[in-house]
Amino acid sequence: MIQHASPVAAGTPVSIDFALVEISSAIGGLEIEKHQLDEFIVSDLRGHGIFDEVGDDPSAAGTSNGIKIQVVIKEIKKVSRNEREWAGAVAGRALILVEATVSDLSSGKPIETFEAEGESSGGSNLAGTTDEAVQRAAEQVVAQVVKISRQTGP
Repeated sequence: MIQHASPVAAGTPVSIDFALVEISSAIGGLEIEKHQLDEFIVSDLRGHGIFDEVGDDPSAAGTSNGIKIQVVIKEIKKVSRNEREWAGAVAGRALILVEATVSDLSSGKPIETFEAEGESSGGSNLAGTTDEAVQRAAEQVVAQVVKISRQTGP
């Protein structure tokens, strides 16, 4: 669920040349989750075909015009596959809250800031892990970036 979205900056056209994705965390020890979030967002944005190029390497952006998507993990409640297998529904739902800031790649001017929350399904032995919550948060970030690109397209 997208929360606390700032208004899209009026009159800020979004270039579709390059989308740079940067993932960080306000919480230590989340290297796996940061990597997953990065992979899901980059892959999903590529799949939408809106940007000529999508990546997480700043040097690949070069002098391209485009956007930077900075995503910070703010909160997480992990549920591992092992916990799900042993405790089932009692293990609860995995949850991740991220804050995303979309800005112009060249100028750094903010376009929009929003929060996305990914929550896993609960109940079954195979669903409901942290991986699922991360994927759901990534899908929301991508959906909001797509929406922004449509609202501010050149």
